[in-house]
Amino acid sequence: MSKLPEDTFFAQTSEELIQFIEDTRTKSEYELKEIALSEQDKWSIIDGVLSHKSKGFFQVTGLKNRSNPADEKLMLYQPQSALTGLIFFKSGDEIYTLLQARVEPGNTGVIQFGPTIQSTPANYLKLHGGKATAYVENFTSFYPGCHLITHSMQHDLGSKYYQKSKTHHYLQSSSPIPTQENMVWASLKSLWGVLWNDNFLNADLRSLLAVFDWDGFWKEGEKKPFQLNFPGGDYSTLKEFEMIPLDDLKEWEVDSNGVKALNGQSSSIGMFHFSATNREVKAWSQPLYKIDGQGLVQLLYTRSTGELEFLVRFDHECGISTPTALYPSYLSTPEEPNPKAPFKEGQVKYEIIQCDEGGRFYQNDSTYQVIEVEQKPSEAKGKWVSSDELKAYLSASNICSFQLRCASSLILPLLHPLSFDKK
Repeated sequence: MSKLPEDTFFAQTSEELIQFIEDTRTKSEYELKEIALSEQDKWSIIDGVLSHKSKGFFQVTGLKNRSNPADEKLMLYQPQSALTGLIFFKSGDEIYTLLQARVEPGNTGVIQFGPTIQSTPANYLKLHGGKATAYVENFTSFYPGCHLITHSMQHDLGSKYYQKSKTHHYLQSSSPIPTQENMVWASLKSLWGVLWNDNFLNADLRSLLAVFDWDGFWKEGEKKPFQLNFPGGDYSTLKEFEMIPLDDLKEWEVDSNGVKALNGQSSSIGMFHFSATNREVKAWSQPLYKIDGQGLVQLLYTRSTGELEFLVRFDHECGISTPTALYPSYLSTPEEPNPKAPFKEGQVKYEIIQCDEGGRFYQNDSTYQVIEVEQKPSEAKGKWVSSDELKAYLSASNICSFQLRCASSLILPLLHPLSFDKK
């Protein structure tokens, strides 16, 4: 691990990133246990939904389909946009980006690398009463030496959040900023060696890495505009669902431990107490979304036409804020009771297990696969897009689903060979 200049840590290799995670894990002294609602006093049923007493952070609510009342869901409601972002700087022929070894109660493995900032307004406004979010001033006001390159608005998980989005910000720094606790400057080449490690980079970091045009950043002035062909959709579909109190749900009930699933439902809400020495608050209690199943995400690609093409689909989830979004070739979410059959043909080139964001979900894992096929499967439904077209979709606001962005992080060496090179 390099330490140049003073108080600024660098990771030049994937081995150094792995060591940094292990060192932070040891220092964090984390503990997690499931508790009853009555064992804490910050969360309770307010206006029929599970809420923090500040009315901040998020709420657990029900969702029903107006045209089909039997179609109901357990949802998280957090209308305030989350702030996520990366600070990076160029040095010679390398880009370094500022990462946080982030300890979260719901992470599989508890600790994963996250972006420079990953924070809701409730956190960076310090509703928790703890210390300030690191580097928040760089993203929320003018900060000398930091230049905003671009930002976009992106969909969150549409099957579990109701109309929640997050902003992706990218700041270029003129020089390496001193690293605070749990922070390290990682070279993009060092990230190459951990892109396919299970639950090592968190979902928000994967999303941010996938959205930015890294190779386009190197080729300043050479980027050509790309005309996107994206259907607008029918906005009346957004009126089909409405939030309802938890007591109105037929498939769930509130009990002394949280929100209990009935009639074979796989999702529930548990209350947990978590402590760690290296978070803004040393200990707290909160609900976590629990799901018994595991999801599967598949992204198909082919070289049959002489260039890379990827299979994507136009679809909709009840929680997203647009009628249509772009999804991977195949998606079954962890809470889906009867998923359709996945793709069987082709060669799996990349595969990881990745959990959803650990601040809201408890070890909510999905398997992500990138599959190369020799020919385009005749039964495959969707749209085949080129590398340039996929990158253009990814960089646009509120077009690509969370799962497509995460899946695209596995193919960064294909999409951005100049930046993500193992050499």
